[in-house]
Amino acid sequence: MTYNLALFLTIAGIFTGFLLEGSSMSGSIVGKLVSISLPTSGLFSAIIVSTAMLFILTLLRLPVSLSNCTVGAFVGAALADGTAIRFASLVEITASWIIVPFTCALLSFVIYELTIRIEQSRSIVSVVRANRLVLAATVFFVSFMLGANNLGVIQSFAAIGANGSRMVLFELFLFGSAALGIVLFGKMLAAVVGDKIVGLSQIKTFAAMLAAAIVILVLTVFSIPVSLTQVIIGGMLGAGISRRPWAVNSREIGVLIAGWAVVTLASAGLGYAVSLIA
Repeated sequence: MTYNLALFLTIAGIFTGFLLEGSSMSGSIVGKLVSISLPTSGLFSAIIVSTAMLFILTLLRLPVSLSNCTVGAFVGAALADGTAIRFASLVEITASWIIVPFTCALLSFVIYELTIRIEQSRSIVSVVRANRLVLAATVFFVSFMLGANNLGVIQSFAAIGANGSRMVLFELFLFGSAALGIVLFGKMLAAVVGDKIVGLSQIKTFAAMLAAAIVILVLTVFSIPVSLTQVIIGGMLGAGISRRPWAVNSREIGVLIAGWAVVTLASAGLGYAVSLIA
């Protein structure tokens, strides 16, 4: 699959998922994690911090999750403003971040092994054609779920204080920003993940992405903000270790896991500080 085709399918999938299923994440942060009574100043402080963290770390070519930045920033803002935090929801989200990579890895491993067994009974020509079609469909599927989950979380913030034409304008701005970010930084971050962390063949890429999409689907049903980097890299790990030689850089994986914790805590600290100033 060419990069331009993957880019088109990604943008189309994100837009479709956001449009059709984005509302399923309504209240996933404000309402479920922190009380709806969070002041407007706290709300904007958390949004500014999470956006700034995501932008800066992307410029530094560090795979980072929107959910890590957002959850950390909102918890920090809520603590600063004395707003109630629902710790059951916080535990649920944190537990999902720990469990999800392993779940994706296991699911990706199973999908890869099943795919290999199915393809062994097919001709090379039919396998190549099927791989191209299935990979394209999987790229669209995982992008669809990403739009539903991650963009749905951001949309829920606007829904608190916007309505009618303002909401439509915000949604257009949100999708436009996401599309621009993919165009400008998508290839760079894909290279970082593919070259430094896990190197995969076409079939392994399919297994990793399908596993990621399935897990994101389940989490979206339960309105749990998902970490895209965790599900994708978990899926890639499962596919990467399915057959020898292993194409996994364990050192980079360790740095990445530590980075998830640091980013969440840093976002919480900044959210707290900015909310106090505001």
